[in-house]
Amino acid sequence: MCGLVCIVSADYPIEDYKAVAKSRNFTGKVVVVTGSSSGIGEGIVKLFSILGANVVVNGRTAPNVQRVAKEVQELSPLKLKPLEVVGDLTKTSDVNNLIDSTIKTFGKIDVLINNAGIYPVTNITQPDLLSVWDQIFALNLRAVVELIHRSVPHLEKTNGTIIDISSLSAITPLKIFLGYGAAKAGLDMLTKILALELGPK
Repeated sequence: MCGLVCIVSADYPIEDYKAVAKSRNFTGKVVVVTGSSSGIGEGIVKLFSILGANVVVNGRTAPNVQRVAKEVQELSPLKLKPLEVVGDLTKTSDVNNLIDSTIKTFGKIDVLINNAGIYPVTNITQPDLLSVWDQIFALNLRAVVELIHRSVPHLEKTNGTIIDISSLSAITPLKIFLGYGAAKAGLDMLTKILALELGPK
């Protein structure tokens, strides 16, 4: 049993989630987790659900979003129905839909967790580097900025929290992750600067 902080993977058995169910109480809180239809995001959204929160399940593939939403509701102590939002967060319209749908459904946002990301192999000599680079930065960094920009007015009303999921690639150079490492390093600095701007509020 790894405890509350490190339960961030969909690979953990249900028993691990249940073991921390009473460690925190997020009843009445609204938690948006991007990229939560698989992997780390799925683990995060399940954790917040079992802790009592209303959660938003987001991803690009409807069947995956629906599967996670069903499992999330089963974990919820009150069997709260999660909001399902399918979309591509590199599109402004889909970012707007995620935030607007959350407010329409729950009336507020308490926690925004920016988890969605891609990590294709990149190196400086590959022919399609710039197109892949743009895809990485569009989701891993620009979408985060846009999501926070849209969410801050709502988060200020709830004294809310923003969590950005980074990576060791932000501080440890790996030659196969030229684009991913650069984007995550940018995310780290973005988070630090926003802490200075938004933290005192």
